[in-house]
Amino acid sequence: MTINFWRDVEQRTKILREIVLPGAVILGLVMLIRLSGLLQVQEWMAFDSFSRTCLSESGDSSVVVVGIDEADLSLVGGYPVPDRDLAAVLNRLQKYHPSVIGLDLFRDVPVEPGHAALMQALRSIPNLIGTELVLNTRPAWNVEPPPDLPPERVGFADAIVDADGRLRRSILVSSAQNGEIKYSLALRLAQTHLAAHGINFKPGNRASALQFGSTQLPRFQPNSGGYIRADASGNQLILNFCGTQKMVRSLSLRDVLQNNVALDWIADHVVIIGMTASSIKDVFFTSALQETLNSRSSQFSMPANQLIYGVEAHAYTVHQIIDAVQKRHPLIRVWADIGEYVWIGAWGCLGVALGVILQSPWKGLLSLTIASLFLIVSCQMLLQAMGWWVPIVPTMLALCGCGLSASFFDRNLRFELEHRRLAIERTYEAVHNGPLQYLAVILRSLEETEFSSPRLERQLWLLNEELRRIFEYMRQEVSTEYTRLYLRGDLVLDLRDPIGDLLYQVYNHTRAEQLPGFDTLQTFVPPNFEPLKFRQYTLAQKRGLCLFLHEALFNVGKHASGATRLDVVCAVEVGYHVLRVIDNGPGIDPSKQLREGQGTLQAKMIARDLRGHFSRRPNHPHGTLCELTWRNRRNWRR
Repeated sequence: MTINFWRDVEQRTKILREIVLPGAVILGLVMLIRLSGLLQVQEWMAFDSFSRTCLSESGDSSVVVVGIDEADLSLVGGYPVPDRDLAAVLNRLQKYHPSVIGLDLFRDVPVEPGHAALMQALRSIPNLIGTELVLNTRPAWNVEPPPDLPPERVGFADAIVDADGRLRRSILVSSAQNGEIKYSLALRLAQTHLAAHGINFKPGNRASALQFGSTQLPRFQPNSGGYIRADASGNQLILNFCGTQKMVRSLSLRDVLQNNVALDWIADHVVIIGMTASSIKDVFFTSALQETLNSRSSQFSMPANQLIYGVEAHAYTVHQIIDAVQKRHPLIRVWADIGEYVWIGAWGCLGVALGVILQSPWKGLLSLTIASLFLIVSCQMLLQAMGWWVPIVPTMLALCGCGLSASFFDRNLRFELEHRRLAIERTYEAVHNGPLQYLAVILRSLEETEFSSPRLERQLWLLNEELRRIFEYMRQEVSTEYTRLYLRGDLVLDLRDPIGDLLYQVYNHTRAEQLPGFDTLQTFVPPNFEPLKFRQYTLAQKRGLCLFLHEALFNVGKHASGATRLDVVCAVEVGYHVLRVIDNGPGIDPSKQLREGQGTLQAKMIARDLRGHFSRRPNHPHGTLCELTWRNRRNWRR
């Protein structure tokens, strides 16, 4: 009882494995494709789409951009802006008491007139942060900071873009070519603003994250979010545009010079001065924002391909750091690699489960559509509410790929089983309505005949019962994936048993048949099938060996009348397995042309499957030798 239970479990597991295995292969391929980086750009695009569709939050931004546009350049006489006008803007802004002013303009050389006035403004405004370029590998491409600013009042303006040309990250800390640790303009501005509110900055080290008070800034890693083996040098931050849609207030240089500015716009705010003139080309591409300063002034803009000014990018970075420290909105966070792959695997398993349980392609498609929508909404909510960047593209591929494969493989398996069942039913109907009916007439006639043969009548009754029993067995075999073998009489073999045990059952069962060739046997050598037990055979190969032995023994019983000896030999000879059945009956009549019957054809097919050879020949001095040989291999393909 226990053995049958576990075998049923094994059988169900096998059928389930045939359905689950394609899904597992697809899941593995999805993970390998993700590891190779082929889904990286698609992940970035999905991340940008989620960010762009985030709901805009109300409230005042802590950052104000003073953008110098084309009209401002016309007012001051062109680019670069003269030091005189820049000094006037700085002094005018300082009167509004900003927490910090950032100058995103290079001033390593004088731009007359007014250079002395600008130097005086730089020295007299303590909360002013200048800018430089320090991360270019070629020294000639770097730009020095204003000479009158100390190092702690200077931040670099270098930026990093992804392989698709879009801005998604900000470098906060990095090493210059001379090994000196440098801080970005955005980090310096956030540090000064938060220090004015009593929140201190902890710079950390190469292994630890930057920290403001109790808030740590998540450090970008090579495999963060949708990135695969990205450059994570220095200390970088993934920008969370989802929480900062339409949050940057902008003024023009004219507004400041003409006092067209409200006090509460500037007081206790971070003010960044930079270029927004289209002729200067200080821009980056982004797909994560609904609107930028450039798109506001343009009649034609594509949300998936926006231009963002360099000063605007600094403003978003500063705003996000300040918001995170003041607990208004989280920064982008990611799971560990193992967590992401468990997430992908879990959704792939869900797809397989839906395909197996629903057992219908249309229901499977509907359920996968609902599950996909739920996945998209979940990823969107995790990003907007908690700042979690969860992989969506590989997860969607795993869910749909595994689900569809399970649905259609399960459908094909069920269709095949149904086709087998119908074929057996049609065959049984044909045999029942034809041969079985004639057999019933013969049996009835024998019963009514006074001089009928009892032995013939008994054999016909056995034939009638066996034919009906065969079809019952075949109906059961449809659902067992051919793990059983039915032989004459009532013997049903479980092909999952060891090959030696199966052959012993075949030998004993066939020898017990009431056949003329067995009646006169006086000597027979008990077989030893132990040489076969050290090899692994497929179910088909086990079936073939059992059928060969059964057919060979049955032929002895039918044709070897008067035989007195029967030998069944199983051995290994010169690198070959040999299964040989020998009798000393009348043997093969050389005067009669041999006809290849079903048994011979079956034996040759078995030999072909084993990559061996079948032969039937006369045995000296009397009888017939039936032999199957195949190469001695340690491992058969399962």
